[in-house]
Amino acid sequence: MRWMGLIVAGALLHTGTCDEFAHPAIYRDYPAGRWEDWSWASRNLSNTSPVYQGQYSIRVDLAPQTSLFFKNPSGFVVDGFSHLEFWVHGGSAGNPDFRIGAEVNGVDRPLVPVRNFVSNIPANQWTRVVVPLSALGVNQGDRLTGIHFREASGRSVPTFYLDEIRLLRANVSNRATVQVNFRATGRTITQLMRGINVATWDWYLTTPQRRALLKQLGFGLLRFPGGSTSNEYDWRNNRNRRDGTTYGTNTDGFLSVANELGAEKLICVNYGSGTPQEAADWVQYANIQRNGGVRYWAIGNENYGSWEYDTHPHRHDAHTYAHFTRDAIQLMRAVDPTIKIGVVGVPNEHEFPQRFSVTNPRTGQSQNGWTAVLLHRLNSLGVIPDFFDIHIYPQQPGHEDDAFLLDDPRTWDEIISRTRQILRDYLGQQAGSQVMIFATENNSVVHNPGKQTTSMVNALYMADSWARAILAGADAYAWWDLHNSAEAGNNNSPRLYGWRNWGDYGIVAAGYPPGVGDPLNTPYPTFFAAQLILRFARPGDVLIRANSDNPMLSVYAVRTPNGRGRLLVINKMRSTPITAEIRLQGLQVGAQVYWRYYSAAQDAAKSKSLALRMLRAQGDRIRHTFPPMSVSVLEW
Repeated sequence: MRWMGLIVAGALLHTGTCDEFAHPAIYRDYPAGRWEDWSWASRNLSNTSPVYQGQYSIRVDLAPQTSLFFKNPSGFVVDGFSHLEFWVHGGSAGNPDFRIGAEVNGVDRPLVPVRNFVSNIPANQWTRVVVPLSALGVNQGDRLTGIHFREASGRSVPTFYLDEIRLLRANVSNRATVQVNFRATGRTITQLMRGINVATWDWYLTTPQRRALLKQLGFGLLRFPGGSTSNEYDWRNNRNRRDGTTYGTNTDGFLSVANELGAEKLICVNYGSGTPQEAADWVQYANIQRNGGVRYWAIGNENYGSWEYDTHPHRHDAHTYAHFTRDAIQLMRAVDPTIKIGVVGVPNEHEFPQRFSVTNPRTGQSQNGWTAVLLHRLNSLGVIPDFFDIHIYPQQPGHEDDAFLLDDPRTWDEIISRTRQILRDYLGQQAGSQVMIFATENNSVVHNPGKQTTSMVNALYMADSWARAILAGADAYAWWDLHNSAEAGNNNSPRLYGWRNWGDYGIVAAGYPPGVGDPLNTPYPTFFAAQLILRFARPGDVLIRANSDNPMLSVYAVRTPNGRGRLLVINKMRSTPITAEIRLQGLQVGAQVYWRYYSAAQDAAKSKSLALRMLRAQGDRIRHTFPPMSVSVLEW
């Protein structure tokens, strides 16, 4: 019956392999990635029978003028995507009469009858439907913000079912041609761009074993004291001001580890329950009394969010935060005028609405989001921060999709450019251009990590996301985090790749809680991705964007100060090796190339080290087949 549906719908209109990771889902047992259920129709998104694939399908009962509607508030830019695909089950009646529609930039395009794309939807069986995005009025470059399955004729539609709704990439192949111009301009790598978060609640940070592990990696930036803990942390007593917890690593321990590594340091002072004077006293202790050389300081962590501890009369309030920032900067710089101080925000003007509204000086539009109000207030107070700190987590918990995550690094171009424009709008063209943009937390899902965080998929995302963030203009980057905790009760869906049945934000195992996860310090795939990133790009190297004609093979290059080259190659296919011809301009390759890599096959074998092979090459060409789900560094 499935093959009958395939024949009815017609063959897929793109060539090459149909690798699962190439096509991000909209619904796959649940709304995926950033897609949300905004329907105004009777539906069950966890229907257990019939199901085309996986655990669940969607039961749909459309009353007149109702819609099963999936919304992506931030939008999905459809560059490189050509079709919408879904499977429909005709129910007991067959041939459900509904229309399909697209919302672009928040505006509905005309609805189109499903019968335009499939002549017959039989009762009691599944049929595949492939809809050209152009038929829905969606063109390359458009931002797709919604998909409708809608009743538009004024008559109720008998029960039918939908499953496996996804966007199809136009071209997917097992081959790639890559152009690398080593003469091209790029971004010079600094220590700040090679960061990791460490935490005061990490009892093992100062141990010899952890120090040796960190030396093996060579991170250039350590951020402390650890996420939301920042707004609860009493640095003097190394305790949690909210619940009295005593921590394992204090300021002295952090400084000791960071100085041993030769890493830059970023400390987040306590905005939520601290004072500007307390922040200045921390600068005095760390930089004057202990000679710790902490150059970068942030005012709190995610202070816009209701999850953060905040004892001010107006909690999570940008106006209050701006005045605190002004006072803290004055006192902190009086202690050490060499330090750089940053503020926290989000890369848009509308999220986390405030009690005040402000006007964007460039657009003339009224805004009341955290970032808009904060920057407006800082400007009015004569305060220009040294950096603006953002955190990026692409997915909501329980909505993880591997293909969606692997496609997401391209959004860094928009995130950074939009952030830069907002800084210029509110702080002025010159000042807004000089404020550095720090991305100090990045991982796959915003909270409650599931199995995707400990799978090879997250390692692929880490490598691709890091490179795209830096090339887009991020001045600092830090992954969340070194050492966290194993969590078994979150999204361990069989629809996600991976053999571990727990999640963990850390790149090494925490060793707790007992009975969950791997033993302490066991490396996860993200550990090996970090190891490859840090080998690939070193301070002083120039990061260059390569041009790959296969979107599932991401390639980046560095030009070293002494004129050598390295390549970072990421094969994002789940099961398909990609044979690439890499053409070099401005640099000749040696007769032998060192190929270091980590792949899903090594992870499945529980390998604890990178693989190293020698490749033969000549002149300006490297031709090689990269295994599926792999991160590679080529060096000569």
